Amino acid sequence: MSKLIDEDGFYIGSELKWGLEDVQNVLERFGMATTTSKEDLERILIASFQENFRLMEVIDEAIGDTIQFMIDEGQLKTEEL
Repeated sequence: MSKLIDEDGFYIGSELKWGLEDVQNVLERFGMATTTSKEDLERILIASFQENFRLMEVIDEAIGDTIQFMIDEGQLKTEEL
């Protein structure tokens, strides 16, 4: 098993780890970084990921693009199971 896949089959790479500091960085672009509480940072981060259908669609498309690329490059077997 790859180090980037956990025992339950989930990807655990660092690209998908977002924290309060990331929210703080985005808020800085709005000129609000110093006026936002930790609780607000947490609420923003949770709301950004919970039931985010746009994010799920983008990841689904990326998986599809990767599969197609790997098929085109001969990296995947395409025979039916």
